This record gives sequence, C-alpha cells and structure tokens, in this order.
Amino acid sequence: MAVKKTLIPWSSAKPAPVVMISGNEPVLIRMAKDRIVAAARKSDPEEIEFDAAGYQGGELLMAASPSLFSSSKLIVVDSVEKCSEAFLADALAYLDEPNDDAVVLLLHGGGNRGAKLVKKIEANGFPRVDAAPLKNESDRAKFAQGRFKAAKRQIDESGMAALMSALGADLSELNAGVDQLIEDTGGIITSQIVDQYYGGRVEATGFKVADAAVGGDAKSALSLLRHALSTGSDPVPLVAAVAMKLRSMAKVQGFSGSSGELASELKMAPWQVDRARREVRRWNEVALGQSLIAAAEADEAVKGGGRDPVYAVEWFVSEVCRLARQR
Repeated sequence: MAVKKTLIPWSSAKPAPVVMISGNEPVLIRMAKDRIVAAARKSDPEEIEFDAAGYQGGELLMAASPSLFSSSKLIVVDSVEKCSEAFLADALAYLDEPNDDAVVLLLHGGGNRGAKLVKKIEANGFPRVDAAPLKNESDRAKFAQGRFKAAKRQIDESGMAALMSALGADLSELNAGVDQLIEDTGGIITSQIVDQYYGGRVEATGFKVADAAVGGDAKSALSLLRHALSTGSDPVPLVAAVAMKLRSMAKVQGFSGSSGELASELKMAPWQVDRARREVRRWNEVALGQSLIAAAEADEAVKGGGRDPVYAVEWFVSEVCRLARQR
C-alpha cells in the first residue's frame, strides 16, 4: 500500500503531536512556524528548543515527557537536515508513541539527511509543511494573492501586475511589499497605488520598458530605458525583463481555452495569461520569433559576449519596437 502524502501548504500549518516544516524558503518557514507556535501557545505550554545537529541521546524523550511545570509542551527542533545519529534514533522511536499533550515541531531544511524520519512521519499520518522555494513567478503571485485574500483586501489585475513587476523576483521582498500595502492603504489596490510605493525600482522600470517595447512605442521605451541607464540600472535585468515578456507571449500564442486552464498548463498566473494574450494579438508569428532570437543575442552581449552592454540593450529594445509594428 502506498504511503499517504501529508505535505500541506504553509497557510494550513497548525499544531500536531509531531509536525515537520520541510524546505529552505525563509519566508515560508517563518510564516508556518509562526502559525504553529501562536496556536500552540494558547494552551500556555512549556517551551523547549534545541538543535538536532548537536543533539545528545535522550533529550527528546526528556523534553516531551509530562512535567510539573505544564501539562502541555511546545518543542522546536532546528536543523533536522543536519541531525546527529542519536537524534535520528530517538525521533524515529518517539514517532511510535508521541505525547499527545506535546507539539514537537521539526524544522528540516532539505537534503537526504533524515529521509527515514520524513518517510515515517508521512507513514504515521503526521503533517509536513511545504516550505520549498517558490521557483516561478506564477507561484509567487499565488502567494501574494493568498496574503491579500487572508487580509480581506482586494488587488486588481493591474495592481498585481505592477507588484509582480516590481517585487516578484524575490519572495521576501514581495512579502514585505504585501505587508506594507495591506497596512498603509485602503480600498482596492491598483497599479497607481503600487507605483507610488515601488514604481522607482529597477525591476519595475525594466517591465515598463518591456510594456512600451512590445507595444511598439519606441519613443516611450527608449526614453524609459535611457533614464534607467542614466540612473545606474544594469543592462542585464533590463534585457531580462523584455525577454521575459516576449517568452510569455510566445507561450500563449496559438493556445485556446480559459486563462485558468492555460495558467495551470503553462505555469503562469491567470492574469499573466490574459495580459500575454492581449499583447500577442498585435504580433505576427515571424516577428515574435525574430524578437526571441534578438533577445538571445542581447542576453549574450550584456553578459560579456559583446563590447558594449549599453549599446546591446538599446539595440534590442529598438529592434523589439520595430518588430512590434510589423503586421
């Protein structure tokens, strides 16, 4: 019989006699841990912390045993991915007879160390919280949307696009940005509101250049680009922003179906699919293919393959604007 998978998202994390947070994304680890600890503290437990790497035999059983100080326990064990043999043996034994009045929270940062423990946690039906890094923009956008929804706040499509353009590459920055928008603004969060806070970031500038370029607006695209370069922006992320937009357009070209269906298949957020579809309608297939070739050439040039990175990014943006106007 196959082992039942017990992996759950950070937003569903809650206390259990044994619960493991698996992964090394600091934001997700912190948020999952905060949820579990806050809920466990409602019973006023005795709190104990130790590191699995420096563990001495018997510590877990001693920590989890009932005491005179409190009927409940909250035990947080860090660095399980580096655990000692003594900890692994004690933890495996503890899973057979856990104390129901204790919450043992195990933090496992990934890797093969402790694999037996992970398998036994799943086999015994204890929860394991997924804290693996969110590798694509679609997953980070879903994270942000979930945060806004949990706070009973609404962000419109243009606002989410602006937020992801400015902060979407880094989950910690995105999470901090969501917190600030929730705390400092009221009503529906729009692109204008997001731009007030984050419109000056390099990432945001790059995506504004990309928007103008794929729309064929050479004057605006080159003006934004030259301003970005004059204020110290690196050509590499500027090329990357335009190339990312072109790749999104290429992904949706020729596909039919709802944005929700395509989003799942293409690993994009529904709003990204809708935006890419609107933009690609103005392009023909040949021009889009040529623009992707130009993107590869520019990427190589700005990363050391060319003599002048500034010239390379200006040529690339001009070329995309020219191709966008072909019908």
